[in-house]
Amino acid sequence: MSFIVAIDGPAGSGKGTITKLVGEKLNLVNIDTGAMYRCVSLYMLENNIALNETKKISEMLENIKIEQVNENNIDEFYLNGKNVSSKIREKAVNEIVSQVSHLVIVREKMVELQREMAKDINVIM
Repeated sequence: MSFIVAIDGPAGSGKGTITKLVGEKLNLVNIDTGAMYRCVSLYMLENNIALNETKKISEMLENIKIEQVNENNIDEFYLNGKNVSSKIREKAVNEIVSQVSHLVIVREKMVELQREMAKDINVIM
């Protein structure tokens, strides 16, 4: 069984900074859940999927592959095999990620992916 620490709070409250510091101190793998929602948002933007298109979102979530890889002590994010680390921080993603993260269907899938990522390792997210 793995050890999981979850940090929650509003956007811009320093969750990412805290998770990074605590993770380093306690030797925990940091899973950037916000980046995962950004990957979903980017996919929706690139594929013209609107927030109200539940069927398309459901289909997307069944096929989407999100990976977080630590390369040279830097977290890189891959969406369906493509490095999107820079793209997920762009203005268009910033403008939609909050709305995407509030979609129940998206939240359920992200929690499922996060649990899978945390299986058998000690994490902070």
